[in-house]
Amino acid sequence: MINWKIIACFAIIAVLTGACRKNETTPGIKDGNGQPAKPVKRPLGLVTGPAIAKTIGPAGGTLASADNRILLEVPPGAVQTNVQFSIQPVENTLEGSPGKAFRLLPEGVAFTRPVTIRYTPGAEELAGINPEVLFLAYQNKDGYHYLAANTSIDPATHQLSVQTKHFSDWSIVELFELEADTTQVLPGGKAQLQLMWHLGSLLTVDTTDQPIGDLIPYDGQVSKVKWSMASGKGKITANGAKCEYQAPGEVPDENPAFVSVSVPITLYDSKRTGLAMLTTPIFTMPDEYLMVSVDGIPFINNPPENGESSIRMEVDKFYVSAQLQDGHAIYILIPGGVMGTGSFPYGEDDKKAYIDFSTNATDILNSWVTHKLNCEDCDPVFSGGQVKISKNGKIGEYVEGEFTAEVWKIGQYNPPKKQLSGKFRVLRTI
Repeated sequence: MINWKIIACFAIIAVLTGACRKNETTPGIKDGNGQPAKPVKRPLGLVTGPAIAKTIGPAGGTLASADNRILLEVPPGAVQTNVQFSIQPVENTLEGSPGKAFRLLPEGVAFTRPVTIRYTPGAEELAGINPEVLFLAYQNKDGYHYLAANTSIDPATHQLSVQTKHFSDWSIVELFELEADTTQVLPGGKAQLQLMWHLGSLLTVDTTDQPIGDLIPYDGQVSKVKWSMASGKGKITANGAKCEYQAPGEVPDENPAFVSVSVPITLYDSKRTGLAMLTTPIFTMPDEYLMVSVDGIPFINNPPENGESSIRMEVDKFYVSAQLQDGHAIYILIPGGVMGTGSFPYGEDDKKAYIDFSTNATDILNSWVTHKLNCEDCDPVFSGGQVKISKNGKIGEYVEGEFTAEVWKIGQYNPPKKQLSGKFRVLRTI
């Protein structure tokens, strides 16, 4: 299954009456088995950067990571003597977690008052994610992850916070995920969708930290899972936590279609009573296409006009370009050409990829590219990610590929950035 995290639209629908809330937590519901997830032992993350340390005493104090992603607030009286606190970035070994991970020390020290941990997700972590289904999670020294049930969220800033009396490795986790076997289908084609989770079949309000197991099909209150067409063309056939989408017979003007699923979240956090709605786009694509997600927002190429495609391709030096919806344009280049298939990182030499993404095709200053300069005399910094050519057909056959990249605004030092990902399939004519 491909876990597509492009989730373009979310809503938290308040449960309006106490009777409804009571019904959602009434014992005897036949869905699921009422058991928590089976704990999964995962490796501890390797260190990925320098630690930030500070001595904090009985008067209390604060400590933030170098990127201000995570903040510790130590209240007065939490420790009785001076203690060195530290924040160490580490690998996040919790699959499906959209965030960074941090090792908080000292571990094993019992605080006499709870310490507050605050995590502010970055734009790249929130892209395509409903903040209301995010929780803080920690991994103990034995390698087991737990969801922190008392995680609260600031609705304005999406900052997550929790009070704890112990330290370990901390990250964030999504309560639910919506998986699709594909997000692009031919006219009349089908996509299979499924609601997934890590927690097992809990049927009571989650007031204790729960083990995070493997990502499995949702088997909680299945009878209360509701599927709908949020917008677009096509039809759905729902079956509990699964749903089948069938595209219309022709490529529609309204594209993509958005399929939504709602699921109660009252059971897992009494502070977030209501329903979580997750929505994923499904594109109905012609034989040729170029689609790109920009900070979680999807775009596709314009439809042919007067028999002329909006996609251009040349194989000798290998480039693919397209005019996209809403005036955007993209140009993907691999100088020196491509023989066969393979992956190409970004750089300035032959066989190194380059992307130019324009938010206004008529104004070069609105271009975003895969390299940047942090100062006038600095060496260029190239994007992470790659362009991957998965099929390089002969004349009359398809050229297919995908890409991920950071792109920076052209003409500025230390410029802002965007996150790109996408796919293309183009018929080779020369």
